[in-house]
Amino acid sequence: MTEGTVIVTGASNGIGRAVAHRFHADGRTVVGIDRAVPGESTPYPVEQFDLSETKAVAELCQRLERDHGPLSALVNVAGIYEAIDPAAFSLDAYRRMLAVDLDAPIILSVTAANFMAERGFGRIVNVTSIRGDFAERGGLAYDTAKAGLNQATRTLALEFSGRGVLCNAVAPGFVETAMSMIDGVLETTTDEFRRFYVDGGRIPTGRAAQPHELGGLIAWLASSDNTYVTGQVIRIDGGLSASF
Repeated sequence: MTEGTVIVTGASNGIGRAVAHRFHADGRTVVGIDRAVPGESTPYPVEQFDLSETKAVAELCQRLERDHGPLSALVNVAGIYEAIDPAAFSLDAYRRMLAVDLDAPIILSVTAANFMAERGFGRIVNVTSIRGDFAERGGLAYDTAKAGLNQATRTLALEFSGRGVLCNAVAPGFVETAMSMIDGVLETTTDEFRRFYVDGGRIPTGRAAQPHELGGLIAWLASSDNTYVTGQVIRIDGGLSASF
């Protein structure tokens, strides 16, 4: 089968941008989704859309299928993070994070998978986090969303793999992206990070990942070269989880 259009969410920066560029370099037709238009020109279109508007997500996917041709792959990268203090719990913040990090990827996946299943071919990759398995203070909503998306990936694999649609998740550890910025400082450049994770041996490779280092595996999982891998959550963390 000729591989059709790939949708990548969060395509304006970080992991999403690196993945979209990788697909384009591989000759795939790419359409990005992001709440912000890229600050620089891209070789693929980026649809401006706020994924917290979950009631419109299915319609968005339907329109992209109609306007850009048959979908062959969906890569859900977009995510937001806001630390939640249980002592000052905000239901609005909690719900917004779950809308973007859990609900939108599931709605997109189900909508796209139904289109793909009609044609007997499709690939879905959800970018989650090792924090779907390992908790962190302040991460009540984020950790819950990532764990839920891991499980949704497995269930979607059961639902659709028999109809040619393979569903997997990639769970990164530390990656140098805008989400790693805390109070204007890149978390992975701090003395605390180096002391605990690098010098302390918690990350055996001795560094955080760069966004492009996730692109190869994601591109393969979302291609016709992947004929049998489905229902898996694959960690890309430099060995971090092996040291726990």
